[in-house]
Amino acid sequence: MLEKSVEEKLAGRTLLWVAALSIVVAFFWNFFESLLPPLARCTQRVNALLTPIDFVGGPFVAFLVVMALQYFQPFRKYLSRTNLAYLSITMVTTSFYTHFATIETRNTCFLLARPLIPEPVGRYVPWFVSLPSEVAELLIRGVGDLGVLPWDVLLPAILWRFLLIALFAGVGVSIVSIFRRSWIDVEKLPFPYVDVVQTCLINVEGMVRKEWPSKTRFLTGILVGFLLGIPLSGATLFPWFPDLYMWRTDTCPPGSHWVIPADVPWHLGIGKHPLMYPIMLLTPMHALFSILFYTLVMEIALFIAFYGFGYYTGMLGSGFCGRNWCTGPTVAPPLYLFMVCSGAALGFFIITMLLERRYIVETLRLALRRTDVKVEANEPMSYRGSWTMLIVFSVLVILFFVYTGLSLWLSFVVLVSTVIIWLTLTPIWGRTFITLQPCYWLSPAMIRLMAYPTWYLPEITSTDLILVPLLSAEWIGHTAGGGYEGGGGFGTPFFVSASTYRIASLNNIHPRNALKIMIVSMLIASFITCFNQVAISGLFGHVTLGYSLWDYSQEPEWHFWTIPYNGPIVEGWLHLS
Repeated sequence: MLEKSVEEKLAGRTLLWVAALSIVVAFFWNFFESLLPPLARCTQRVNALLTPIDFVGGPFVAFLVVMALQYFQPFRKYLSRTNLAYLSITMVTTSFYTHFATIETRNTCFLLARPLIPEPVGRYVPWFVSLPSEVAELLIRGVGDLGVLPWDVLLPAILWRFLLIALFAGVGVSIVSIFRRSWIDVEKLPFPYVDVVQTCLINVEGMVRKEWPSKTRFLTGILVGFLLGIPLSGATLFPWFPDLYMWRTDTCPPGSHWVIPADVPWHLGIGKHPLMYPIMLLTPMHALFSILFYTLVMEIALFIAFYGFGYYTGMLGSGFCGRNWCTGPTVAPPLYLFMVCSGAALGFFIITMLLERRYIVETLRLALRRTDVKVEANEPMSYRGSWTMLIVFSVLVILFFVYTGLSLWLSFVVLVSTVIIWLTLTPIWGRTFITLQPCYWLSPAMIRLMAYPTWYLPEITSTDLILVPLLSAEWIGHTAGGGYEGGGGFGTPFFVSASTYRIASLNNIHPRNALKIMIVSMLIASFITCFNQVAISGLFGHVTLGYSLWDYSQEPEWHFWTIPYNGPIVEGWLHLS
C-alpha cells in the first residue's frame, strides 16, 4: 500500500517568502558566477560543482546559513521538517534555473556573436535570437549604465529566451507529473542527489533537538569536505598556494588529469576532483560495475582497431581532449561509440515505454473519464490536468518555433526529440547520479534521424539549418543546467520536477504543495537569469570580464552534422542498432 502524504493548505505568505528568496538567490548566483576570476570558474562556482553530474550546490549553501542562524532563538521555531523541505525545493529549483544561461555558455555566445558570423548565415538568424551587431557591441564592451542600453531591442530577446525555457518547462513538468507515481511511489528511484540533500536536511533539523544521533558523523563529514576543498580553492584562487592536486598542470576543467603517452592510443584521465569520490560511493554498485566493464570493452576495441587495423593513429598527435572528442573511438570510424550510445539510449527509451505501457494507459483512462478523487488524491494534479497541460504546452512550443522561423515539421521534431532525450535520461540520473551531455551524441542523432536522415553538411539556406543545430548544441542537449559550464534548459524541468517530488515524498509533503513552490521559483529564477544574461554583460562587458565569443556559424558542422556520425546518419544504421 502506498504511503499517502498529508496535504496541508499552503499559506500565501509561504509563497511570498519563496518568491522573495528566489529573487535574492537568482541575482546572487548570476552575479557571483559571472564575476569569478577565469581560473576559478570551473572549481569555485559553488552552485555547480561537478560535470557531468548535474550536482547543484545551492541547497547546501542554504543549509550552512540555516546552521548559523539556528543559534538565534527566535529563528529556531521555524526549523521544521516542512519548512526545510520547502527551502530545499526552492534552492534546488533556483540553482538549476540560474545556471542554464550564464554568460560563459553558448547561449550567450549565440546572443552576442552576430558581429563574428558571415552575413549569408546571419540573415537566417532572427534578431531576437542573436542581437543586431550594433547592439551586441554594447554588451561585448560594456557601457556601465543599464539606462543607456536599447531596451526596445533587448527586451524581446530576453522575452524570447524566457518563453523558450518557460514553455518547455510546462512540457517537462507535465511529463514528470504523469510519471511521478511510477518513479517515486512504485519504483522508488533513489535520486542520489536528493539523498544527499535529504541527509543534510535531517541533520540540520536535528540541530534543534536534544537527540541528534548522527551529529558526529555529519559534522566530521563537513570538516573533511572543507579540508579537502582547501587545496583546490587555494590553487585556483591564489598563485602562491601550493598546488597539492597538480591542478595547474595537465588538467581538464572538470578535474581530469591528462595521461597522454606518446606511442599509445590512451585517452582516459585520472579524476582529481575530491567531490567525485563520495559521489561514486552514492552510485549503485551494479552501475559502477557496468561503467568499469564497458570501459574495459571500449579500450579493448580501441587497441584492436589501432594495432590490428591501423585506425585512430591520429590520436597520437592530439592533445588529451582531442583524443576524446576529435579523433578517438567516440566520434571516428570504425567504432563510432557515440553512435552506439545513441542507439542504446533509443533502445532504453523503447524498453521503458513498453514496460510503462500499462501505467501510461491507466493514466489516460483516468484522464478521460470521471473517477473518484481519492484515486488521484496523492498526485500534484489530476491526470486529466497533466495530460491537458502536456498537450497545451506542446502546441504552444510548436507555435512558438513557427513564429521564430522554423518550419512546422522541424518544430515538431525539436519537441519530440527533447521529450525522448530527457524522458530517457531522467530515470538514468535518478538511478546512477550520472549523465553524459546529449548534445554530443543523442540530440543530433535524434534530430538527424527524424528530419535529415540522408543529409550531410548542407549549405545554410534557411532558419531550420542554422537554428536547429544551435538548439541541439545548447538548449536541448547541453546539460540539465547543473554542469559546471552551464548551458541547457530544456532538460532542466525534468530533473527539477523529479527532485522536487522525491523531496516531497521523503518529507511527507503533498506533491501539490511542492509543485506550487517549484513553479514560483522556476518562473522567477528563469526570468531573472535571462535578464541578467543581458544586464551583466551590459554593465561590465562580456570581453572585459574575460569571456570569449566565436563564429557560431561553424556550430552546425562541429556539433550537428559530424556527430555522432560523420556522414549521412542513415549510413550509420549498424552502429545505431
